Amino acid sequence: MKILVPTDFSDNSKAALFFAASLAKEIPNTAVVFYSAVTLMQPDTWNLSFYQEYEKEEKKRLTQSLEKWVKSTLGSQLKYLSSCKYQIDFVPGTEQAIIKASLKNKCQFICIATNGAGVLRKLMGTHTAYLVNHSPVPVLAIPSKYKASPLQSILYVSDFENLNNELKKISSFTGTLKANIKVLHYARMGVNHPETKKKAALLEQEKYQHITPVILPTHLESSLIERLTKFIRKEKPGLVVLFTKQKKGFFERLFLPSKSAELTYSTKVPTLIFPK
Repeated sequence: MKILVPTDFSDNSKAALFFAASLAKEIPNTAVVFYSAVTLMQPDTWNLSFYQEYEKEEKKRLTQSLEKWVKSTLGSQLKYLSSCKYQIDFVPGTEQAIIKASLKNKCQFICIATNGAGVLRKLMGTHTAYLVNHSPVPVLAIPSKYKASPLQSILYVSDFENLNNELKKISSFTGTLKANIKVLHYARMGVNHPETKKKAALLEQEKYQHITPVILPTHLESSLIERLTKFIRKEKPGLVVLFTKQKKGFFERLFLPSKSAELTYSTKVPTLIFPK
């Protein structure tokens, strides 16, 4: 597994480093690319050759600073990583640079810390929101106040569409993790509807014996956010997994904050978002 961890050298971004290191402890051969995108402007009074030399030296300096900062942050936890790379890019746009870096380095996941009172509530208008809605690489959104711990339980929120394909993608992340996986589905047509039962039957296959389906009725008097919040507070999973339709605004429609739900659970629970 290879993970890109973007950072701006802030304390808030450290959560992503800790999560990646904790994950590497559980999943052997996990490599991490620590990455920072920086805006560097050429002064009008500088000629091109002088600026290029300055840029070269500045990149070297910042790369060394990034390595020093990561090592001082993770300390002995670095030993769990199979390899580390430190990369600085001078770019005009941070979000697109992160996506390009993840693709160039052939990373399977982008692990980014999110700032604010709630991961999903604060995604709109942030770097993470852009990545979630545009990155072909799955995004791990880690709350800035999250304290890394072994992943013992994973909650996959499913609409029961493309279940086999989505579970296959999840397995690419879970790998050798010894985590309990629950599939949460809110049945719009009812728990006992033939179509619901037909799709749920897929989970009865032997290859999914480690997965527990949780099928609940849809109560229109409460929003999906409210239902999810209540369920997650009760279950306390170590990770929530979602799939989003990027070009259709699914993420915004699903997770824009409701007046009655603050999504306070998201200050504690990391979220893995796959593009559909």
